[in-house]
Amino acid sequence: MKRACLLSPCSLIGFALLLAAPAWSQSITSSPNVVGSGARALGMGGAFIAVADDATSASWNPGGLTQLERPEFSAVYNFNWHSEDFTSGSHPELSGAHEVQFDQVNYLSFVYPIPQTIGGRNLVVSINYQRKFDFSRQLNLRFDRFQSAFNMPVALLNKIDYQQEGSLSTLSPAIGFELSDRLSLGAVWNIWDSSIVPGNRWEQRISTTNLLSINAGTFGWSKMKVTDEYDDIRGSNFTLGGLWRLSERWSIGAVYNTKFAASLKNTTRTSMFPGLVFSETTDLEYVFPASFGIGAAYRFPNDKLTVSMDVTRREWDQFVINTGASSDIRKFPFAPQQSGITKLAKSLSPHDPTYTVRLGGEYVFVDASKPKQDYLPSLRAGLFYDPEPASGKKDRWYGLENKGNGKVDNYYGFALGAGVLIKNRVNLDAAYTYRFGEDVRKDTFGQYGLTKTDANVGQHTFYVSTVVYF
Repeated sequence: MKRACLLSPCSLIGFALLLAAPAWSQSITSSPNVVGSGARALGMGGAFIAVADDATSASWNPGGLTQLERPEFSAVYNFNWHSEDFTSGSHPELSGAHEVQFDQVNYLSFVYPIPQTIGGRNLVVSINYQRKFDFSRQLNLRFDRFQSAFNMPVALLNKIDYQQEGSLSTLSPAIGFELSDRLSLGAVWNIWDSSIVPGNRWEQRISTTNLLSINAGTFGWSKMKVTDEYDDIRGSNFTLGGLWRLSERWSIGAVYNTKFAASLKNTTRTSMFPGLVFSETTDLEYVFPASFGIGAAYRFPNDKLTVSMDVTRREWDQFVINTGASSDIRKFPFAPQQSGITKLAKSLSPHDPTYTVRLGGEYVFVDASKPKQDYLPSLRAGLFYDPEPASGKKDRWYGLENKGNGKVDNYYGFALGAGVLIKNRVNLDAAYTYRFGEDVRKDTFGQYGLTKTDANVGQHTFYVSTVVYF
């Protein structure tokens, strides 16, 4: 992908700008994993594929939609606080903590069960707004380079202000239908088009102040700002799911998200001096990877406690960026292809799949002595392992960018949640999740020669949601 500052006159500055985005990709420098939906599901750690019995089923497993018996409206909102703490032995000036806070609508949906169907089988339709990816990130870095010229010490001191904001969401009509008393299937059409979901865009802003010092004296300084805008996104994919009720207590769920290609425009504006701005627009195609998940759930005989477990595989080797000068999407397959994780040529950067494992439970305080409870409270908790992909490049003595070790970044987390059903009409839920990684991103830092450099990452997220039954 183009970077105006990577031209030879400012190659050193370009290297510093590259370091301003020390994550899995230069073009999206946030977690590549899909955002989950709903305070109830996330309060169970996201182990919801084999449960899927509320309006967020369209996100987790549309095969579960047939369990919804009444029309309902749901809304989910979340607040995020993400922190990163860098430690570097080779460049101690990079060490330091950074954080960003943001909030947004996580999910909206309306569900309607069809009252009369052939054979009396359950048939449920819904329309959903789903937040899929969050890209907010903010860093304030120092990066210094030292060398000598004509027997005099030369230093290039860089202050880098990096900001990224934006997200990708879908408008998703869904349908779920029963094949038998025990087996249900469902499908979701996820529409990513910016013309339908106007907020589908993201932007990066990198501002650098560069000071050139020769023999401990100031020789000159410069400022540069690079803004990258990614918008006009067009694409769609499908989510297919099934729910099999083995017995009154056991259920098994499976879900498949198809690979899909999204075309978009990238506009880069580079300002090096006051009033001097260079602008260039490039057509890109992002190919997002497929994923497959399977889960199992067990409801205990007292109908109070449910436990569930999910495993999801994501095919990161399918995540590629096709670049080209034409807006004709049919020409993209013949354009240069890059890894969406490292931005290296795809042939140089293969990627293994990652496996996410989630375990959760829900306890409902059912009072068997009461024929009807006006207030039905519940508690939830969960644990999860949610890794992120690495460069796929093993450290070796030949080839380009040979400092990566190819190891995935291990992230773990836990979740807590609570809810209450009020008079069988309104459901209120809240959840808190904490996702963390210790000594992560070594592989990404290593690609750019930053040995003994890593990060500790902590991601706090609070969810609140409501469901209104009609």
